[in-house]
Formats: sequence, structure tokens, C-alpha cells
Amino acid sequence: MSETNDWLKNQLGQLKEGESSFINRSVLTAAKALVNEQDKRIRQAQDEIDERIWSPDKW
Repeated sequence: MSETNDWLKNQLGQLKEGESSFINRSVLTAAKALVNEQDKRIRQAQDEIDERIWSPDKW
């Protein structure tokens, strides 16, 4: 996970704690889930690239 994503998750968490509106808290929760999903997909793509680079049958 990148430092930027960690920072963003922390910021979203802090904003959520200070928010009293249910709708805004829901949006912040969804934004944090989106960051988690993007991080997961980036990691999967990097793993796939690594696999293709090291797999002799893909050369």
C-alpha cells in the first residue's frame, strides 16, 4: 500500500469521525472503500505483470 493511500484513508477516517450528518458519513465510508478496492486492484495488476515477466511460457 502506498503512503498516499494510507494518508488518504487516515484523512477520510478523521473526517468521518468529525461528521454528524449520516449522508456525509456514508459518502466518506464509500470513499474509503473505493480507496481500498483501488489499492487491491493495483496490487493484483502488479502481481499479474510480475507473473507474466517471470513465466517462460509467456515469453
